[in-house]
Amino acid sequence: MPVSRETLLDKLHDAYTVYFDEVTVPDDVQHLAASFAFYCNNECFVLSRKVKLWSAETNEFVYVFSLPELDVQTFEACRDKALELGMKHIRPHIDHRSSNITAVFVCDSIREDAVKAVEKTRIHKDFLFSLHGWMDFRAAAIDLSSGSIAVNRAAKELEEFIHGNLAKC
Repeated sequence: MPVSRETLLDKLHDAYTVYFDEVTVPDDVQHLAASFAFYCNNECFVLSRKVKLWSAETNEFVYVFSLPELDVQTFEACRDKALELGMKHIRPHIDHRSSNITAVFVCDSIREDAVKAVEKTRIHKDFLFSLHGWMDFRAAAIDLSSGSIAVNRAAKELEEFIHGNLAKC
């Protein structure tokens, strides 16, 4: 039995809000159904909090798009919008380790050329030769008609997360 987009969107919302902050979705962004942000700052101290050995900040910004059919032009437009929105939140500095910008596409169907576009997407940005961290773009597209999931190389672990949420629907 095929899963509806609304059911999967609700399941993803429940899964993401456990650890992520929900961000208000801008009205002017087409197809954007939800947005989430995760902030993590790890630190190591010696004897007291005044003597800090190191600090590492890791962030993730997730944008969930909902559409009836995903084609290459729509994928590229949504990918660019997710990058634009995510890059506004990234603040490179000496303690910044990495940030991920993730675009999840929940679709009733996906065209074959869009699947290839998702799988071939590779966007990586170093900040000050990686001294101030880096950014990776992760993309995942879910075809609800067939139950297949297309991910790019940076989003391999995201595939297992989505499979788990699909199984709960």
